[in-house]
Amino acid sequence: MTAWVERGNSLLSWSGELLFFAVICWGAGARGLFAALNAGPSVRTNVGVTALATAFVALVVLLLTVGRLVYPVFEIQLSVEVLALVVSSMYGALHLAFLGFAVAAVALGWSTRAGLVGRAVGIVAAVAFVVGSFPWLTPSWWSSLVAVLIAAWGVFLALATETRTENPNSAREGMSAPV
Repeated sequence: MTAWVERGNSLLSWSGELLFFAVICWGAGARGLFAALNAGPSVRTNVGVTALATAFVALVVLLLTVGRLVYPVFEIQLSVEVLALVVSSMYGALHLAFLGFAVAAVALGWSTRAGLVGRAVGIVAAVAFVVGSFPWLTPSWWSSLVAVLIAAWGVFLALATETRTENPNSAREGMSAPV
């Protein structure tokens, strides 16, 4: 396990740095999304928001565990048993994050203005996220693909819930009254 961490030190370091920015970007995006979905209380939106919050917490835990693998705090060396615990915690946090994103994809897919397309995208994304939540059973390329799919789903979600800043009645005001 120590050799695995040493061999992947550079990739783990980059993963941690990118994960930090992903958490910040997803957090800001989610804030905007929640504001756009505030049309009223909805079980779907509440479930989706809770699932995203769970995924964010799991990503922060993942960020901390990857950071601990890469950066030796106070030069404290980890025993093999502790290293195994940290690595398994890392995969456990990743599993939890992907499951949170899967639930959010289904719940929020029903909350967009995209209708059936939004629902279909949410379901397909959720299936990919569930399969991706088992990184110890899938090839590395699949985990990378799922990370890209999470970003793509986020962009889709942002575009599908885009709100207009113009007054919706302004278009009607320019029209003549029916005769």
